[in-house]
Amino acid sequence: MTYDINQSGITPAVCRDDSRSGPGCAPASDQIPLGVEIQRLARAVRRYLGLTMPASAREATDGNASIIMFLDRHRGDEIFQHDIETRFCITRSTASRVLTRMEHKGLIIRKPVARDARLKRIELTAKADRIVADLIVNGHCAETSLTVGFTPDELAQLRNYLARLHQNMDTALDIAAQSQATRAPAQSTDQPEPSQTVGCLAASIIHYDRNTIKEGKERNQ
Repeated sequence: MTYDINQSGITPAVCRDDSRSGPGCAPASDQIPLGVEIQRLARAVRRYLGLTMPASAREATDGNASIIMFLDRHRGDEIFQHDIETRFCITRSTASRVLTRMEHKGLIIRKPVARDARLKRIELTAKADRIVADLIVNGHCAETSLTVGFTPDELAQLRNYLARLHQNMDTALDIAAQSQATRAPAQSTDQPEPSQTVGCLAASIIHYDRNTIKEGKERNQ
């Protein structure tokens, strides 16, 4: 069977052995992996949000606008320091230092919960609410810039694709986590162990996407 690179739906590829195009070959070297493309786009969005961040938010949050927005998204939940540690993959001491600064700036308050006075839920203040409003406006501007030229149907289809990508990675994360948990220590003696940061990042993704914040609350009851 011949291989027609002009055939509809066929993407030319480069064979590893002789640089010929054909079925079953490796992807062309100039084809950027989808995961890398998504990372590049995410970085571009973050740069835009950083460059266009309202002055009030820039001065007040000290680079912690993401924590404020996380707290805003979970206003109906009990959020504690350990949730911040897990979501943002930071140590207990770092989280404590960041939250203390935010408290001194009047952005958050920490309230004891009735069932255990040692636990303190984190809530936003009115000052933080005003910053949230500014950040939401800025976010809408970024969204508008990002989706210029897309029709509503195209955006709906794109969201569907992204949801499927998320689902695929959730499955892959589960498999990878199970593999790490069941691996015998002796099998890893000649291979470098994943760094603590990478492990914490994976745990953070699983924790956040699977709504285990709720589970964390149950452990503290």
